[in-house]
Parts: sequence; structure tokens; C-alpha cells
Amino acid sequence: MANTKKKFATHVTLPSGRRVYISAKSKSELNEKVAQAKLEAGAGVDVGNDVMFESYALTWASTYKKPKLRSNSYSTLLANLNNHVIPFFRDMRVRDIKPMHIQMFLSTLSDLSQSVQKKCWQILRAIMRTAADNGIILKSPIRDDDKPAGEAPKEVEPLSCEQAKALLNALKGTRAYTFCFIALSTGLRRGEILGLMWDDVDLEKGILTVRHNKVFPANENDAPVTTLLKTEAAHRRIPMPITLRTFLEQERSRSSSPYVLSMENGSSLTKSSFRRMWSAIEVRTAREDRPLGSTVSGGREGPIKVSLDFPCHPHQLRHTCITQWVESGMKVKQAQYLAGHSTLE
Repeated sequence: MANTKKKFATHVTLPSGRRVYISAKSKSELNEKVAQAKLEAGAGVDVGNDVMFESYALTWASTYKKPKLRSNSYSTLLANLNNHVIPFFRDMRVRDIKPMHIQMFLSTLSDLSQSVQKKCWQILRAIMRTAADNGIILKSPIRDDDKPAGEAPKEVEPLSCEQAKALLNALKGTRAYTFCFIALSTGLRRGEILGLMWDDVDLEKGILTVRHNKVFPANENDAPVTTLLKTEAAHRRIPMPITLRTFLEQERSRSSSPYVLSMENGSSLTKSSFRRMWSAIEVRTAREDRPLGSTVSGGREGPIKVSLDFPCHPHQLRHTCITQWVESGMKVKQAQYLAGHSTLE
């Protein structure tokens, strides 16, 4: 049976002389579309453009973000863009995205962490703002009260003094001991420890200077050691406790690598080598099938005793050190400097 439903159509002539054809299901809808088209044309919007979200979003990333971000930060941005933002808006024209679509998109992120939700929202907001700046849309469909939900991440619990001692005692003779000893004594970030070079360690004066960093891109096993630190505040000089200074003097005497923590070939640790190193902690940590006091096979090292009754992760070591500084009576501004934090918060 033929479709007899009437369709209304007309055209709007743009200032450039180009005609844009508009159709609607009713006369009133047509009048609204014509008025909107004339308003947008008068505001300099490229009425009738067919710019698709995916192509514009990728162009935005390479044009506005890539020149300004470190490679790892840019990789993280692309991962969130490709994994979360683009899949929702891929088949839409930029000019067709409405506030309702923004709310629908935010609801699809509800199961993700608050951090990921916030990053995705910031990406989408920036994309739509530049689309308005470039005349693709009249204004961004994102409203000021459009905010991502999601639970805030749990506060990191520092290790107690007893747990920190137990961790180091359990790791003696392993490469993980060096990493943990440095982190617990200086509060360095993981990337700062992986990029730490012997040239950064003044054993005579007992000063450690933070000026190198190694951050792995999301989908890469290795990355270069660079002088690009997380923030300007990350550039700092940290006095070493005498125990760490003595330990590093011993390590320096038998090291042929430029890096304090290195692989057998002298290069800095890759992502996979760091994970293998960290497994020395995991295998010593009790769990349901590995009770405290039991032993597990350790390969070249022989049997390993399960002696840790608490979980541990790299950032927790930094948090433990900073907490101990503050609890020892150190002024907060001094702790902020040594931690390399841009703000007191």
C-alpha cells in the first residue's frame, strides 16, 4: 500500500548563495526548522553540514590535543575517546547531537569509575565547544549541570610501620626490594623510580634529584625515559635517609647500568619486566589458596615463604611515605614540595 502521508519541504538560501533543502513531517515542524536554519546561518554556522562525529572528534584530538599532551596522556585520551565516546556518537552528525543525547551518553558510563566518567565528559565537552567555535553548530548541547555520576575512588590506605617493615624484610635479595625501599623512603612515583638514573643520585651529599620519568602508554610494553615529569612541581630535590643512602652506595658499586633499577641488559624496566618484578610481592602475599606461612615454588630462587598478610600496590608505597612525613610533624608545605604535588589538596 502506498504511503500517502504528506511531507513538507522547502529550502533556505544561505548568505553564500548555496541552497539548503529542509523537510519535515508537519507545517509547524517545517517552520521551526526554517527559523532555526536562518538563525544558525546568521550566526555563521555552516547550515546543512554533514560533518560526522567520529571524523570531527579524531581531527579535534590530533589538532587540539596531540601538540599539547605528553605521549602517555595523549594515548589515554585516545583510549577513552575510542572506547567510550566515539562508539556512542559514531553514526551521528555533530549538528544532530542534542542535550538528550548527552544525558543518554552519560547514563552509559554509569558502571565506569568516576575518573573515567569525568575524562569522557571533559573530552565530549571540549569537542562540542570547538564545534561551536568552528561554526559547525550554533552552541554546544552540553549544559552546565551535565555532570558525570559514579562513585569516588576509595581513599588509599597507607601501610602501617609494621607492614612497611614486613614488606621490606620479605623482599630482601629481590629487585622489588630496591623499588619498595626507594618508594617508602622518598615518596617517588612509579615512573620517577623507573626513570631514576645514577646521575640523579648524589651519594656524597645524600640528595636525590627528580628529573627523569618513565610512563608507559596504555597499549605499549615500553617507553623512553624522558625529562617530562608529571607537573612542574615534580622537579624537586629530596634528602635521602641514611639507610637508603647506604643501600644505594652498595647498589651503585655493583651496577653497570645508568639506571638505578634496570634489567639484566642495563636498560630501564619495561612494563612486562616491572610486572614480573612486582610478582615477587604478590607471590609472598597470602590469599585463600596460599595461606600465611605456606611455601610456593620460586623458580630460580627456590621455595618462597608466604609472609605478607596484606595487599600492596605501587602507589600505596608513595602514599605511605607522604603520610609518615605529615604524621612525624613535617610542615605540610614541605611535604607538598617533597611529594611533588602542585597543590596542598
